[in-house]
Amino acid sequence: MSEDKVLPQGSATNPLGESQEARFLDDLKSMDVAGRNKCVIRLHLSRLLPEHRDKQHLRNAETVFDELTRTSSAWLYRLRNSDLMVVYERHEGDAAERAVLKLLKLWERDPLMQKSKMDARKNRLSSWFDMVEDYDKLLTFAMRQAATTEKSVRKSLPELIAERELHRGNSERGTPLTPTELGRAEASLERVDLSSFTRRQPVCAFVEDGKPEIVFTEVFVSIADLRETLMPRTDLTVNPWLFQHLTQTLDRRVMAQIARREDRTLLRDGFSINVNVSTVLSEEFLTFDDDFAPSSQDVVLEMRIEDIFADIGSFAFARDFVMERGYRICIDGLSLNTFPYADTNRLGVAYAKLMWTPDLAAFIGTSQGQELKQMIRDRKKGRTILARCDSDSAVKVGQQLGITLFQGRYVDGVSRGR
Repeated sequence: MSEDKVLPQGSATNPLGESQEARFLDDLKSMDVAGRNKCVIRLHLSRLLPEHRDKQHLRNAETVFDELTRTSSAWLYRLRNSDLMVVYERHEGDAAERAVLKLLKLWERDPLMQKSKMDARKNRLSSWFDMVEDYDKLLTFAMRQAATTEKSVRKSLPELIAERELHRGNSERGTPLTPTELGRAEASLERVDLSSFTRRQPVCAFVEDGKPEIVFTEVFVSIADLRETLMPRTDLTVNPWLFQHLTQTLDRRVMAQIARREDRTLLRDGFSINVNVSTVLSEEFLTFDDDFAPSSQDVVLEMRIEDIFADIGSFAFARDFVMERGYRICIDGLSLNTFPYADTNRLGVAYAKLMWTPDLAAFIGTSQGQELKQMIRDRKKGRTILARCDSDSAVKVGQQLGITLFQGRYVDGVSRGR
């Protein structure tokens, strides 16, 4: 066995590592001996220079495996030292090699890469294992990693309090969604009637007399209500890639529900739905488009920024296709940190949806506030939506920043005359 197949212990740096190392061990133990038609890659990200291991680089490393993980044919685990373990089906070997090659190119300037060839399987960044041949070695490594987390460490009172609060928050949210539970959830979604979980919330423009004018209405599934009914003890959102795969099933169900044309008001006034880029490129969307292509209605497709940047090429293709068909795109779920990257002009989309936070009020009159206001102005009037507005003060702050479109419980109530 080569030097790269040595499995050293990691040091505690990744906050998710401890729980995921334990999960890796549990999943290894539960694998059927006769059905170990799987392989494993260890990505030694801890060997890279510190400047090549920031949060963005580590996030990029996880993203390249999205082609595998979003189809439930691969599982990704984070180690405490920032290394990654990827378990994948043997027949997906080519896709796994393509993902590793992307990482080799990403870090080609790191000394680690300069000492090895650009070969997916022969480099110092990755170690490759066969679940049949190397199972005992992998199991020993996983057990050793899990054992180090059980050693008692003397902690200060503030650390113990913070740990207890984190534990409490995690227990309230439930246990993380696993690939096995994802399969059960998707099977349940195919049978459950989503109409009782479907919500509608308008996006409104506040005209000069202060009255809201509905621009379009978002149709979405309440994840909280769905979780309480289907999997009350599971946190569906803690793993973003498994959750994204779950939302692809929701995308299909919502499209089928709208295509039945049961809500005439919705069809007349225009609406938006949440979709993944992969959904737009699917056969289900083509069927939806054949049955219900936008004509006089204003139909907006809302996409998450992390989904867009996971494969910008696929997004550009999907964007051009849907815009030619008459749809418009809104970048959803933006924070103050991600909003600068969601340039509606450069990405060629109609809207960008910024989530309200009290921090926005503190921006008024500051240099940061002026920069944000200029950014909104440069992206053209009417392209930024301020969402989660639960009070009139949120709307007023948004107006001071140059925002004209709003969404939230307060806006919903005002539009209904409450």
